Amino acid sequence: MKGLRARLAGAIAAVLIVGLLLPGGALGGPKSEFVAVAGMWSPPNNFNPINTDSSYGFYCVRFMFMGMVEARVENNQTKFFPALASRWEVGADNQTYTFTIHPRAAWHDGKPVTAEDVLFTLMTISDPRTETNRGAQIASIAGLDARGKRAAGAQLGFRILEPRKFEIKTTTPVDPTMFLEMFGANVYILPKHVLGDVPPDQLARHLFFHNPTVGNGPYKFVQYKTDQFVEFVLNESYHLGAPNVRRVFVRIIPPTTMLAQIERGDLDVSAGFGIGEVMIEDWDRVKGMGHVRAVSFSAPGYQYMLFNFQRPYLQDKRVRRAFAHAINRSLIVNQLLKGEGELAEGPIPPANPYFNKKVRPWPFDTARARALLTEAGWDFNRTIILRVPTGNIIRERSADIIRENLIAAGVKVEIQKADFPTNMAAVRAGNYDLGLMGWAGPTDPDVSSQYRTGGQYNLSHHSIASLDQVLDEGVKTADPAKRRAVYDRFQEVFADELPTITLYYPNARTAVTKRMVNVLFDASGLFDFQTYRWVAGTQ
Repeated sequence: MKGLRARLAGAIAAVLIVGLLLPGGALGGPKSEFVAVAGMWSPPNNFNPINTDSSYGFYCVRFMFMGMVEARVENNQTKFFPALASRWEVGADNQTYTFTIHPRAAWHDGKPVTAEDVLFTLMTISDPRTETNRGAQIASIAGLDARGKRAAGAQLGFRILEPRKFEIKTTTPVDPTMFLEMFGANVYILPKHVLGDVPPDQLARHLFFHNPTVGNGPYKFVQYKTDQFVEFVLNESYHLGAPNVRRVFVRIIPPTTMLAQIERGDLDVSAGFGIGEVMIEDWDRVKGMGHVRAVSFSAPGYQYMLFNFQRPYLQDKRVRRAFAHAINRSLIVNQLLKGEGELAEGPIPPANPYFNKKVRPWPFDTARARALLTEAGWDFNRTIILRVPTGNIIRERSADIIRENLIAAGVKVEIQKADFPTNMAAVRAGNYDLGLMGWAGPTDPDVSSQYRTGGQYNLSHHSIASLDQVLDEGVKTADPAKRRAVYDRFQEVFADELPTITLYYPNARTAVTKRMVNVLFDASGLFDFQTYRWVAGTQ
């Protein structure tokens, strides 16, 4: 027996050594059942569960941290499954939500996950001094404003019932599906025993979020090799069962080289929609690879063009409508996407149960665009700046089409490209006229964080009363049927006001090697979140 153990230990050690070398690709690919490699286009900004400002960071965070429930769409309905919580109850008033944390849920250092951790997370997010993008997810909780912040002296609607059981009260009755998705699935719990003494205004810059060694998810953080890869190792004590794959590497791979890595078998999983897809010109070739499962589906997101409402000349609705007429979105879908997508007219995509089929895109009409610009008094000698983040090749190429279309309508355009963080900084600083962006969010149709006055992701800085009114009504409507009617109206108002121009809904094109089993893709989300269920073969 002793000899057998020694041989097994030696074999595992050898496999792990191979795994450590894999990111360099020196050994030709991940052929071990102990190692899996995922690929995404750009590096993560940070690993902050309450303030990841890119999908790249979010993809990595999700290996290490969890919320109370998992949300998935099945048969056009959002369903919820246990994550940190083993059970939850919705009160008859649609305002009282009770969660029981799984009895074995623990932090990576062995400390139990408790209701105190949840309270700490909510108090941190709602503190006005904290930099976070989770405010909109908790804004319905009693004691918080529309940004999810606590006013001075306000009491949070939170009560600890037992060490692992707590109750949350919302300000008004809300749709339980909305609350479970917003808070339950999209708020990741922080470790109070690690971060409890950090001042809220210093939290975003704390070293923990560059080296998050204490999480509560199926994998533990090992290292981040800047611009090369992120490494995770399994959490043997994970309360839903230890992962089958011992180590996961998330490798940073430019889109232009992803095909070769898939073909060689160096890559097991492309990260997914908008951050690690197969390039459209490579799609047919990937579909023909015998060792790969190519998956394409209507994605839960869209690409769009921002207007900077701080520019007076972009505040006239006739100007925004002229731009909508000027851009040949069909050309983008047919030429750049080769039909792997649809024209967009609103921020709720066809894959969402709340999609309003009656709203149609503004037709391509250059003459009408020029006439509207003239009517609005547009200065045809003005040159405007179109900001474009690098990384998403189709988006970069669409910028050229948009520029040519706008020039044809009489608008002079200068394209400025930069990496995603640089571009985002310029947009947040208001240093742009137009900007190309992508978005993929939860299934719930509340998009207040993007399109309400003062919303955290209202990068256009627009303030449109009719939009605010219908968005507020949607959040406060608890009855699902009435709520659907509200969001049908929201999409009509959006198409009329055009706070942004939604360009197209792209399909997600993902590749998974056939040696990987239980890698699931769900139209409700960006990625396969249930990584602890991955199984890797050795072909």
